[in-house]
Amino acid sequence: MERTQYYIGADIGGSHITTGLVRQTGNELFLERSHEVPLNSREPFEEVVKNMVEELRRISGQLNVSGIALSFPGPFIYDKGICGIHAQCKYDHFFGADLKTTLRSQLNGLAGICKPSFINDADAFLLGAVNEYGWQNERVLAITLGTGLGGAYYDHRKLLDVAQMPGGGELYNTPYQDGIAEDYISSRWILKRYQELTGNKTAEVKDIASLSDEISRQVFAELGEHLAAVLSPVIREFLPTGIVFGGNISKAFALFKEPFIDLLSMNHKVTIRVAGDTSGSDPATDNAGNNSGHVIDDTSALSVKGAVAGHLSQTRHLSNPPEKRAFRKTHQPLLPLEKGAGQLSSYDLFPTYPLEAGRIQTGYASLAEHLSSFSTVMIDGYSGVHWEHFVESLDLALREYGTTTHWFCVDVALKEEKEVNSMLKPYLGGDDPVFGRLFTGDLTDFFDEKKLAAIQPAGRGLNILYGSGAALARWEGPVLFLDVPKNEIQYRSRAGTACNIGARAPSLPRIQYKRFYFVDWVVLNKHKKALFPRLSVVVDQQRLSDISWMNGDAFRDTLKKMSANVFRARPWFEAGAWGGDWMKQHFDGLSQEEPNYAWSFELITPENGIVLESGGKLLEVSFDFLMYQDNKAILGKAAACFGDQFPIRFDFLDTFSGGNLSLQCHPAGDYIKEHFGENFTQDETYYILDAGTEAEVYLGFQEGVSETGFRTAIEKSAAENVPMDAKAFVQVFPAKKHDLFLIPNRTIHCSGENNLVLEISSTPYIYTFKLYDWLRMDLDGKPRPLNIKRGLENLDFSRSGNRVKQELISVPRLLEEGNDWKLLELPTHPEHFYRIQRLEFGGEMSLDTAGQAHILNLVEGESVLVITESRQLLVRYAETFVIPANAGSYRVINHGASPARIVRAFVKDEYC
Repeated sequence: MERTQYYIGADIGGSHITTGLVRQTGNELFLERSHEVPLNSREPFEEVVKNMVEELRRISGQLNVSGIALSFPGPFIYDKGICGIHAQCKYDHFFGADLKTTLRSQLNGLAGICKPSFINDADAFLLGAVNEYGWQNERVLAITLGTGLGGAYYDHRKLLDVAQMPGGGELYNTPYQDGIAEDYISSRWILKRYQELTGNKTAEVKDIASLSDEISRQVFAELGEHLAAVLSPVIREFLPTGIVFGGNISKAFALFKEPFIDLLSMNHKVTIRVAGDTSGSDPATDNAGNNSGHVIDDTSALSVKGAVAGHLSQTRHLSNPPEKRAFRKTHQPLLPLEKGAGQLSSYDLFPTYPLEAGRIQTGYASLAEHLSSFSTVMIDGYSGVHWEHFVESLDLALREYGTTTHWFCVDVALKEEKEVNSMLKPYLGGDDPVFGRLFTGDLTDFFDEKKLAAIQPAGRGLNILYGSGAALARWEGPVLFLDVPKNEIQYRSRAGTACNIGARAPSLPRIQYKRFYFVDWVVLNKHKKALFPRLSVVVDQQRLSDISWMNGDAFRDTLKKMSANVFRARPWFEAGAWGGDWMKQHFDGLSQEEPNYAWSFELITPENGIVLESGGKLLEVSFDFLMYQDNKAILGKAAACFGDQFPIRFDFLDTFSGGNLSLQCHPAGDYIKEHFGENFTQDETYYILDAGTEAEVYLGFQEGVSETGFRTAIEKSAAENVPMDAKAFVQVFPAKKHDLFLIPNRTIHCSGENNLVLEISSTPYIYTFKLYDWLRMDLDGKPRPLNIKRGLENLDFSRSGNRVKQELISVPRLLEEGNDWKLLELPTHPEHFYRIQRLEFGGEMSLDTAGQAHILNLVEGESVLVITESRQLLVRYAETFVIPANAGSYRVINHGASPARIVRAFVKDEYC
């Protein structure tokens, strides 16, 4: 026995709504009943939605329906259910409206309805016609003529994307005469043209059609001419075997058929059919004038069935539908909502900054309660936010709280993707897989200012405008900001659940990351900084199942206190082609499912977060909020040079039981500014925190190596995929615990196997020019991209021979000492803008920031207690921590049985 299910289909036009109950038995669809009522789409938002909901409820009866599919005119973001109709004399108050959420909310209780699906009205009509006529194996063009002009394309069982069709978009906005096609092919044009010719104002097109006088015939003849002019190039390029017309105007096809057919330019046979013709004539024809068809059911009936057919087709073809797709791709655990009890015995993966109880709230219900007293709210956020899940969850909580909510999405005000891509092209590095140039614009450059202004609240109840850039619409009301850690954005990117700003769909993760780094994060950071002083609420959205959030004033007060006290950033970890297992073995809680760990982002501030804790509840925000609060409190003297950029980074490179890093160099200061737009370059050092037997570091050239000889060798290796004897060109030094190797820009270098390197560097962190990578594949099985040309443009071949040992291997120098402590200087290169020192002590040391931020790591010892003005922090072996400049004096107390060693770095006073 074939299974039977019921669906609601609806065709929602500018002047009507037709609903139908569609029965699916096997693969067949049957329209059980339908109902059509007029709809004035120019009425207030609430009234129009109310009429839609009433009709959808009416048609369902008491049946348990399995879904709802709505045919809707464009522009419309169909997968999200966002109306983009603007300045088209219909749906005047719907611009930006999130109808998926609004209807789901107001249809609450209608059995089986969870998320309404949406389809373009022309697409729905086309699918209905294809099924009606058995045109599944044809090339079909559907044209809808009504309050607007729509077009849809079908080719052998596949609905095609209009963006890939002739003209590169929907028919309505095809440039035509002194406007667009819809200005001349629509109900409003017919009414306008009739009034121009007669001086009489008529409300309905059907009234003009019924006159059959000379002027009405002229109006429809001109309509046919316009239609032929617009469609001829489309038909010649697409070569359809069938064309089907629908919509209210198509009912008068007999009045404009002759001029349309006469002027239509075709050189192949095509069957033309019309839905809803009431003239009594048979309009079907072909390019030879032959009669070849019959009148079919009207447009709305076909569209109702077509909407359901589209819904079912989409469901069948999505092997991994969004609601079942993992939203992140990684073995790393999410930050828990609450910190577990118990004393850590080793490295803390989730370090926190403690607050008073009650500062952090959790759950959508608490946020809904907070928002329920407002009439308008803007919810802005970073890239990577899972907006659909957040909106769905908050809407449910608001409903349970009894709040009527109207949702609007700022995405409709984004410029067209083609325009965005054209704007960004100079910054994305073309085919370069890694490098671009930092975008110099702002988030406003992605938006159409007129469209932003057109998004307006709907009226009574709570109106919420959401999306990255929502605050740009300048509604009156509080601003919320949803933050997502950079590592989580990348995990979502790898799972295909994150998009770049203005992109319709995710691209490959590596391409997305380049765009994130050089464009999205640049403009979003500027935007976030501008919003920071007036944020009402900050939300941590990295967990889909729950959220944590904090009042804006409490958040700013917390950052002010942090700016004078010791804290740790939250580290995160990545596998790599050369990665090792030292961190796996030493850091409890790290996932053992990763093949290795190549990096720990200990303190790479553009990508690290800080975790706040209140009453055991956790909230993570990006590090840069600290800089926006008071960069001078954090950086002290260095703020004048670096502004909001935290200048120094710490990270681990783990090659224990792994492999050599690529042979590489970093760009010169002038080069990085000219080519990539960075303010300062990537100068590094390798501090050897641990080393195995025969551990090595590659550093500087052998005496006498020429640029020509080295170029020939690496280019031959790359071209012919043959090994190169790296040691014939590059010097190799044994690596021991606590050695410090200096790597100013333009220096050839890499870490060898069996090192745990604490990389102390300036903050820029992706500008590595790989020259030779030992012919290995990356973890995805593809070659890692080399950067031979850029590398050769930057290499300093004078860093060779004995000069390397004399200048690039630091020799510790005693600065001060006491009974059981020493302060050692580990001299850096003149091109390094930072100093490195080591504290060695058995008991405790008293220290002072002297107006500079200190970045430190416990490189030997079990644990130390760090004490600043109003905070104590227990730091364990290998953990990195920060003392802001405003902290002034601080103490470190050894809690282990053996002496402790701490490495610290800070900006040289003379640099500032």
